[in-house]
Amino acid sequence: MMYGKASPLRSHFGKILGLFILVLVISTTVFVKNYYFNSNSLKKPNKPPSSANATLNNNRSESLDQLNPTRTSAGPIKVVYELPEKQPVVYITIDDGWYPNEEVIKLMQQYHLPITTFLIEQAAQKHPDFWLKFIKAGGHIEDHTVNHPYLTHLSPTDQKNQISQPIDYLSQFGSPPNELRPPYGDFNSEVGQAAHDSGIKYIVMWDAEMENSRFTTRSGLGLKAGDIILLHWVPGLDQELMKLLNIIQKQNLGIADLTQALTGEPLTISWIKAPIPIPKPIPTTSTETSTTTSGNPKTPGTAGTPRTSNTSGTSNTPGASNTPGTSNTSGTSNTPGASNTPGTSNTSGTSNTSGTSNTPGASNTPENPDTWGA
Repeated sequence: MMYGKASPLRSHFGKILGLFILVLVISTTVFVKNYYFNSNSLKKPNKPPSSANATLNNNRSESLDQLNPTRTSAGPIKVVYELPEKQPVVYITIDDGWYPNEEVIKLMQQYHLPITTFLIEQAAQKHPDFWLKFIKAGGHIEDHTVNHPYLTHLSPTDQKNQISQPIDYLSQFGSPPNELRPPYGDFNSEVGQAAHDSGIKYIVMWDAEMENSRFTTRSGLGLKAGDIILLHWVPGLDQELMKLLNIIQKQNLGIADLTQALTGEPLTISWIKAPIPIPKPIPTTSTETSTTTSGNPKTPGTAGTPRTSNTSGTSNTPGASNTPGTSNTSGTSNTPGASNTPGTSNTSGTSNTSGTSNTPGASNTPENPDTWGA
């Protein structure tokens, strides 16, 4: 059977249609790549947590699990994640400042540790005597903003206020800060400009972290020379610091002064010659004490302290109220979760109205919820 040949007109039309489809596909691909994936207007912004949820990471605010920032430019200011491996040393930094720890001071004195702390101004104001001791023990104090907000979510004026205001206050502990660690590692070129205008010379990031006794590095390859290590002023920091020192000692690394390294001064290096024995935490028969008194709000961003129960006298039955006309006095035990003012009647399961009630595991409202931001 014979078939007729396609007409020249139909063949020409098919070629034109195929070429048109090819051009359309290429144009669509280029548009999607250049507009959709690079358009800031289409990217989902990093929403800062509400004040109600802020305490989930209040003391672990720059977790490597939470944040893996790219090497963002900060405009006119230098950003440091790690330092050149010229010598076998690492650098220890501690953030925030809500929970000062005297045992850390003892470790600094015993092992001559040159630690740099990035302090929140509001936290520093609560314990100025401790930070003077920190400086005398060989530490450096640098800038971590007024109250730990996401800086990129602020106006340029507010960015500068957050960075420059702490410099005036923190200068009383030594020289004015010239290093900034942006909360959550959150910065851009506008933040860099605000820092530069405030007199900051370096934005200091990190590439290793000790958190909840777990050591992690950004590369996942373990600790190496030049690493900047992040910890936080949290309960039990001394235990975490000792574990970190043992990791450093095992890698045959020393601890050097971050400020000296940044400015090019000769490094003073401390060496841990032998593993540090870590004592087991002492079991507590009562709960942790709080740094605030009844009637005052808790430190912004910190979790409430569990209530203290007594071990002598009589105890209330859970869910039952006391006999009318009688009152719980100091020395009796209240139902878990309830607080009791000595000399007043107390119904089990209720909380004390004096000051701010504090349920174990719950967070208190920050002092400045409008500006807290983290």
